[in-house]
Amino acid sequence: MIARGRVRAVRGGVVHARLPLAAVGDAVTIATLARRIAGRVEAIVEGISIVAPFDTVDGIAIGSPICTDPGARDVCVAPDVAQRAPIDRPLWTGVRAIDGLLSIGRGARVGIFGAPGTGKSSLVRAIVANARVDAVVVAAIGERGREAQEWHSIGDARTTIVCATGDRPAARRVRATQEAFGLADRLRRRGLHVLLLFDSLARYAGALRELGVASGEGLGRGGFPPSVFARLAQTLEIAGATHAGSITAIVTVLDDGDARDPVSDAARSLLDGHIVLSPTLAQAGHFPAIDVPASASRTMDAVVTLEQCEAAALVRGALAWLERTHEARSLGLLVPDAASERFVAARECIENFLRQGRHASSPAATLAGLNQTADILR
Repeated sequence: MIARGRVRAVRGGVVHARLPLAAVGDAVTIATLARRIAGRVEAIVEGISIVAPFDTVDGIAIGSPICTDPGARDVCVAPDVAQRAPIDRPLWTGVRAIDGLLSIGRGARVGIFGAPGTGKSSLVRAIVANARVDAVVVAAIGERGREAQEWHSIGDARTTIVCATGDRPAARRVRATQEAFGLADRLRRRGLHVLLLFDSLARYAGALRELGVASGEGLGRGGFPPSVFARLAQTLEIAGATHAGSITAIVTVLDDGDARDPVSDAARSLLDGHIVLSPTLAQAGHFPAIDVPASASRTMDAVVTLEQCEAAALVRGALAWLERTHEARSLGLLVPDAASERFVAARECIENFLRQGRHASSPAATLAGLNQTADILR
């Protein structure tokens, strides 16, 4: 059934309309003198539907016709428990520090956390270019126009880019996110293993916040309406492995070290792992600037061999020790023993393993380099 009505008001980028029988989530079309504008019902308050247009509100007037569009409704939902499959195979990214020490499972959801200037963009583009998957979907949400153009310039035949730049209305940015996850889901249903690169979670949360505030929702934690965190969870839950295929989600998260940042905090609880980028390493020209001791993968043990787990544990332990004792060693205050001598002797080899140019490292080369480094530590 198509619900029809008229625009009652336009406020803060959203449209208020009397639209009997419309439901939250319905797609709608608003007719103006010059064009037709698509949108979505975000809330219903005291009989008034609050609609978020996917385009600017220019031209919308009091009395403009509005109707629901049943054919345009396309809501992607997370697979239920019975459809899910265990995460038991690795996704090779071509980045040694990740594949060797922070292995990602097919179907995992992993965040790349870092402040501006730590190399997030370079790292995710390297992963997109080199990941061993059947298809890649890039959701570039809230990007600047220049950055969006760069994504289009590096895509290949297996890559689809869904983009909504920062100047687009909040509803368009949210809709683009839904389209990207929906496309990845359809590819998964065809039996493909999909990499979904979502850049960025903070800008998506910002768009959700705009819609929540415009719909009259009260503010909660960190100035975000409570619905924002519920929708973040619903969106990320779409990723995962099923008996048909998989969606591995790699999500960029702005993290400037503020422990009170609610989006970063929520992301850590929703994701299966986090890759933390270090400003210190980035400033030193270390690429990728991954802070391995501060990073973690909750799926690694399930997707790699026991031999790799043991070798990775040795290297991670040595890295943590080198970092913890850096000041004492530089001041000559550390009394050396056999273990510390092995750690110091392996430092250069560890750094060479973690430093990588723009070229991908094959699984065989990564494992060989990891084992060679671990042998020095044994």
